[in-house]
Amino acid sequence: MNSIKKDIQQYQSKFKHQFDMESKAIDLRAMSENFDDGIIPLGGIFQAIQIMTGPLKPRQSMDPYKDGEIVNPPGILASQTAFIRWDEAFLWPLFQRDVAPNHVLKIYRDFEPTAVITPCAIKFKWNDKTYYCIWDGHHTMQVCKIMGYTRFKIDYVDIDMIPQEQMIKDGFGADQRIQYAVWLAGRNMIRINSKNKRKLHPYDEFMIKLETKDKDTVSINNILVKHDCQAKRHANQPGAFTQPMSGKECYDLDRNGVKGVFFDRAVKFHRTVWPRSPLVLEIFRPMSYLYKQADLEGYTLDEGFDRDLGELLRKTYGDPDSTQESIKESYKTAVENGNGQGSMCQTDQQKVTAGLINLYEQKVNKIRLPIGQYRWTL
Repeated sequence: MNSIKKDIQQYQSKFKHQFDMESKAIDLRAMSENFDDGIIPLGGIFQAIQIMTGPLKPRQSMDPYKDGEIVNPPGILASQTAFIRWDEAFLWPLFQRDVAPNHVLKIYRDFEPTAVITPCAIKFKWNDKTYYCIWDGHHTMQVCKIMGYTRFKIDYVDIDMIPQEQMIKDGFGADQRIQYAVWLAGRNMIRINSKNKRKLHPYDEFMIKLETKDKDTVSINNILVKHDCQAKRHANQPGAFTQPMSGKECYDLDRNGVKGVFFDRAVKFHRTVWPRSPLVLEIFRPMSYLYKQADLEGYTLDEGFDRDLGELLRKTYGDPDSTQESIKESYKTAVENGNGQGSMCQTDQQKVTAGLINLYEQKVNKIRLPIGQYRWTL
């Protein structure tokens, strides 16, 4: 066992619930299961980062914000400024991404005290305890800790100052201040990190939206759970869903204003045909569009169609990746040889959708399908 693996094992031996630790990401959602209410003290993350980056040399103990304080007038919804101790800072994975030790290392190597950004937090009280939960700037705070800071300047919004009228306007009840805090932090975190700084991974954005109760994301996740699927960062298990942005695209293909109908059926098709496979984008997306196109044009695709097409794809190509890759390669060959006809396909989704239609018509042809955008022999 190499040194870093040994250090990880020793570090995690004190935790009941184990979690993934890599240089590019430490799984905070799994780590949070070891802490009351799922809220992790920043000190609980500090040692894990040090293991992954190796020991980083501190400079000196310093308090660059000593005796400083800036507070907005009472009742103002904008953020206030505070200078907090290390043990007052927390992270709640409900509205934060996994921590990236390699990103901490990058900030450390280029650290300049005059260029430290101010982290942002939500302040709230829960069970008579005050929390400053960081929703932006967590990696910077970890570097400041390494550099010897003893106080940490943050901008925060005090949830107790939010008028009930504002909470109700945003869709929350007067007794849902904690839920409102989670929602506000998640919304702001996505707003900032989808546009600036370290790019927000689609998985992190999906999980933040899910755990802060975004309506469409909850509905998408319900479809996944229904078919024994799970949103994952990596396609490392059966039913792993790693393409949330494309999943949202398919979910938005509505029937008479009802979202998710075609995505639901496409996921079911994929899981029925290939139960041991992760969800492959260029299977569930073309199938969603095929169901939508058939519905628009008045074609009825019954369960027998799904069964026949699924059996055909398994026998012809095998696994889902081979299926979509073979169809795209077949399309490319047909175009190069001039053996097809119709409108050229501009996207992989169009190529695979047309290929599925052509293959079914050529090999099964029990029911009528919409006309494929481009027609060739598979």
